[in-house]
Amino acid sequence: MPEYTARVAVTLPDGQQLRARVYERRHVAGGWQYRVGITSWASTGNGRCAEPVEHSVWLNARHVRPLPGADYSRVPTRTTPANGQQAWTLQDLPHRPGYPGSRLIHVIGCHPGAPLALDEALEALRQPRTVPCYACRAATSFPAAPA
Repeated sequence: MPEYTARVAVTLPDGQQLRARVYERRHVAGGWQYRVGITSWASTGNGRCAEPVEHSVWLNARHVRPLPGADYSRVPTRTTPANGQQAWTLQDLPHRPGYPGSRLIHVIGCHPGAPLALDEALEALRQPRTVPCYACRAATSFPAAPA
């Protein structure tokens, strides 16, 4: 079954607006975020042709605006756990020849998995070859350490 999407306008930092598709949304401590697909042109291997390629990225609500008639009712929606606390998930990346396996910490909703509490996520980050996901900005989701 194909994913449901809604059409949106995305505002870039310089004020330009692009059309995009929103594939899912999540409500986190800082507000709503949307996973959008933005189409751009990419060169093929020979460098002489270009073809459309969709790039997926999570954006905060201030950069995403629904287009007239857009229906978000069927867009998959995720929220933080019932206790209102931020949560994370862990993704194991397999070992490949020449590359050891690694792990990614995600903000809940970026990648499926069992929710981790703050102490579990921080403990996982202390392990070798475990890094926060760049796409969901997991590194910025952890509370600041007390001064």
